[in-house]
Amino acid sequence: MRASIVIVTYNHRRHIGCCLAALGPTLGADDEVLVVDNASTDGTAEIVAHHAGVRLQRLARNVGFGAACNLGARLSRAETLVFLNPDTEPQPGWLDALLRALQSGPNMGLVTAKLLLASAPERIDAFGNDLHISGIPTCHGWGEPAGQHAALEEVAAVSGACFAVRRDLFTALGGFDERFFLYYEDDDLSLRARLAGWRCIGVPDAHVVHDHRPGVSPAKLRYLERNRWWSLLKLYQWPTLLALLPVLLGAELIAWGLACRSGPRHMAAKAQAWLDLVAWLPALPATRAAARPHRRLTDAALLRLHGPRLPFAQVDPGALARLTEVLAHRAFSTGRALALLSLR
Repeated sequence: MRASIVIVTYNHRRHIGCCLAALGPTLGADDEVLVVDNASTDGTAEIVAHHAGVRLQRLARNVGFGAACNLGARLSRAETLVFLNPDTEPQPGWLDALLRALQSGPNMGLVTAKLLLASAPERIDAFGNDLHISGIPTCHGWGEPAGQHAALEEVAAVSGACFAVRRDLFTALGGFDERFFLYYEDDDLSLRARLAGWRCIGVPDAHVVHDHRPGVSPAKLRYLERNRWWSLLKLYQWPTLLALLPVLLGAELIAWGLACRSGPRHMAAKAQAWLDLVAWLPALPATRAAARPHRRLTDAALLRLHGPRLPFAQVDPGALARLTEVLAHRAFSTGRALALLSLR
C-alpha cells in the first residue's frame, strides 16, 4: 500500500463531504482513507459512513486531535502517513507531489502542502509554518500570491492541515503529543523531527484548498499558549531557555496585551493556560528525559530557522497591531542575535 490518508473529525458536517468528494479522484488504487471521528454529534460520522472506500473509526468521546491522529496512524496500513484536515479540498496531483518530495533527498522528514485560501484560492493560506524565536507559530507565506514559493523550501514547521511522513519516523518520534489535546501538535512534532536531524519541507506542487480564517478564540489561545510553553520546556536545554528569557518575557508581555485587548474571556483563557502548565510541571523531568535520545542538532542550529518577526496582520489588521509588529521586530531582532551569540 502506498499511502494512508488520516483525517480526524469533530463536528465537521459542513466540510467533510466536500473534503472526501475532492479527495477521492486524487487517490490511486494503493492508497487508503481512514477517518477517525471524535464523537461528533452533528451527523459527521453518518456522512463519512456513506462514502465508499473510506474506513471510519468512531470514538465514544473526544480524545483530542493528537490522540485521534495517533490512533489513525496505528490503524492505518501504508508505510507513508498523510494527515489531512477535514476542512480542506485536495487538488489533483497533491499526493503524488508530496510523496515525490518525501523521497527526493536525504533527511527528508516531514513534507507539507501549499495550502490555498478557500475564500481566495489565488492566495496562500500557509506554506508550512513559521516559528518565532519565542516559539509562537504563524502561517508561512500567508496572503502571498499562489505562484510564490515555487520550489521545495525548508520550513520551520509543517502545517498539520496537510503533511506526509514515513510511518517509521512518526513512530520513532513518538507521534503527536497527546497531552496537547488541540493546537501546536504540528509545530511540536516538527521541532522534534528537526532536533533529530530531519528536515521539514514545503512542497509547491501539492495544492490543497483550506477553509481557514485566521483568528484566536479564547479556547485556541489557552491551548496554543500552554502547549507552546510546554514544547519549549521539554525540548530546549536549560542554557537555551536562560538565553531566550528576555525574548520569552517579551512575547509573554505581548500575549497578555493581546488577551487584554480581546476582552475578559481571552484574559481568563491566558490565565488558564498558565494553570494548566503549572499542573503539568511534575511530569517535566520525565518528558525532557524521553526527548533526549532523539537529539542530533544543537538548540542554536535549530533556532536559526526561527525569526524575530511576529506578523500581527494574520490575526489583527489594525493600525495598533502594525505598530506593535514594527516595534516588537526591532526588540526581538536584538534578543535573537544576543541569544544565538550566547549559545555559540
